Amino acid sequence: MKIVGGRWSNWSGGVSCRPRAIVAPKDDVELAAAIRKAEGNVRVPGSGHSFTPLDATDGTLIDLKAFRGIQGFDPDRQVATISAATPLWEVGPLLHLMGYGLKNMCDIDRQTLGGAVGTGTHGTGITLGSLSADVAGFRLVLANGEVIDCSANENAEIFAAGRTSMGMLGVMTEIAMNVRPAYKLAGKNFTHSIDELFDQLDGLVAANRHFEFFWFPYTDIAVCKSLNETEAHARTPRSAEKLHARGDRTSVYDYAFAAVNEVLPRAPFLLKPAHRLFSMLMPGGEHVRWSHEIFPSPRTVRFDEMEYAVPYEQGPDVLREIVKTIRERQINTGFPIEYRTVAADDVWLSPFYRRESATIAVHQYRRVDATELFAACEAVFHRHDGRPHWGKRHTNTASEMAGLYPQFEAFRRLRQKLDPSDKFLNDYLRVMFG
Repeated sequence: MKIVGGRWSNWSGGVSCRPRAIVAPKDDVELAAAIRKAEGNVRVPGSGHSFTPLDATDGTLIDLKAFRGIQGFDPDRQVATISAATPLWEVGPLLHLMGYGLKNMCDIDRQTLGGAVGTGTHGTGITLGSLSADVAGFRLVLANGEVIDCSANENAEIFAAGRTSMGMLGVMTEIAMNVRPAYKLAGKNFTHSIDELFDQLDGLVAANRHFEFFWFPYTDIAVCKSLNETEAHARTPRSAEKLHARGDRTSVYDYAFAAVNEVLPRAPFLLKPAHRLFSMLMPGGEHVRWSHEIFPSPRTVRFDEMEYAVPYEQGPDVLREIVKTIRERQINTGFPIEYRTVAADDVWLSPFYRRESATIAVHQYRRVDATELFAACEAVFHRHDGRPHWGKRHTNTASEMAGLYPQFEAFRRLRQKLDPSDKFLNDYLRVMFG
């Protein structure tokens, strides 16, 4: 948790607040007492990697730094119980020592497990769900201090709702994750022309365990990435400490990328050549790594982000419309658009609830006003029944959310039942869920 001069700020620096209290409990007992005694609302920011004001509060921030590590493992069920504040860069090495790994991961490992699960964070792969979909159970501390366990067989309604709940039902302290034996992935990076890519897209998605691509909107080139299981040799994996250091190490490419993004708003004539250059420089060679090392990539150039999940079959049309809009309005952005796929799930507030999806993520350099870019893209997402990623920028109201998420009102009723005093709602969440 980043606190400077009494102020908390998120990863991108776009959200900050001055809480009246910051509490770091050592166990469930201290956590329950802190929640009961807290004045104002209570939020648990994890690593602060969300781009929305999910955790901005003038009340109490809970720092779960004591809640880290693996607490148990069931080999028959292949379920690992992991403390919620364990960062993803630590989860992979811990599981690997036991001979296991997560089934899928997101493309950044700076988040805590609880934060990633709570916002429905995901990777890519049409047969693979989000991190929330791989949750087998969790422990939750409620607003009244009660500690409960939730699974498909125990507190089943809270389990269905709580796997993506943004900390509104209570504070997760432990999460049981479905895992699998450790595995290696062969990564391949390559480029296609956009027309060629869209002609082959369904086949590429179906043929690869993981497939995604990046499109700098002022080019006609797609930078593609695939990952597939392999028995080929992989080097000895890094320790958790070295993975953490890797994620914070800025490369020459990153320095150049940041510098160009600083200049582009004042030199829009550089957009096309910059996008062509980055499209050529971005692909790398083929490589084999253990899964937890190859999924995430270092992201040291900070940004703000909007991402929506649309019905899978509409994904290509939505992306084309977004790029067309950016070009016609000459919107300035130095980042590529990221396209991934995710399997359907049964988590109430998951963007993938009962719907196989394509996700489209739009980024803007953190020092550049993202209003024009995000508003233009969001208008397109709205026309195609897009569901927003909860940790990323959007402007949806409660009535709009109710039309997008079939279980939205059921979630609101359950939230009110578990937290009748709205202790876990801040101003941002109250607009949608109060």
